[in-house]
Amino acid sequence: MSPDTGGPGDTAEAGGSGSCATAGYTLCDDFEGAAPGAAGSPWTFIMKGAYTIAVDATQAHSGTHSIHAMATAAAGYAYIQETKTFPATDFWVRAYLRLQALGGHEVYVGADTAMDEGTGDQVRYLNNMGGAKIATNRRAGDRAVTSATAIPQGSWDCYEWHQTPDGVHVFFNGKAITDADWLGAQPTFVALVFGIERFGGGMVGNIWIDDVAINSAQVGCN
Repeated sequence: MSPDTGGPGDTAEAGGSGSCATAGYTLCDDFEGAAPGAAGSPWTFIMKGAYTIAVDATQAHSGTHSIHAMATAAAGYAYIQETKTFPATDFWVRAYLRLQALGGHEVYVGADTAMDEGTGDQVRYLNNMGGAKIATNRRAGDRAVTSATAIPQGSWDCYEWHQTPDGVHVFFNGKAITDADWLGAQPTFVALVFGIERFGGGMVGNIWIDDVAINSAQVGCN
């Protein structure tokens, strides 16, 4: 699959619903301000292999910018990482994602128990086990729960997750996806990541991330 860099039909949705203009959440970022790693941003870039991640102006859910992570055909990862709202055990996350990255076992969103990626435990809120379905997964024990709901490609969609001490609850475009819920005792998390990680070979893939919100109550898609 070749990278999708946008076109006349894929322009930014200026002022689209779900932006952070008047949010008032614990954290909300539409990536119109300071870039990850710069003063004023809660995010940093972390990468392994030849994967890349950067602020992008070819795609946006709201405003004119998003975060774009691109995977090569090999294993690796490219994430934005946030630690400002942690440690935490109970929180809501909302994000708009546009994926063209399906091609094997891949992670797009997760929470970590250690800030060094690849160490400690990780709960994967949006995980592809290879069938291009919405799935949750936990690094410890590698237990996965796969929904019947497909992960769309080429469209901006609203994903939400409620992390509690007893499990993860998944929502897609405002609807609960209960067949992807991961239930069981949960650890304490210190970081949140968005991007793409692949554990084996696959296709060149892309994910765009926008309007990320973290809160103590449900954020919603409006």
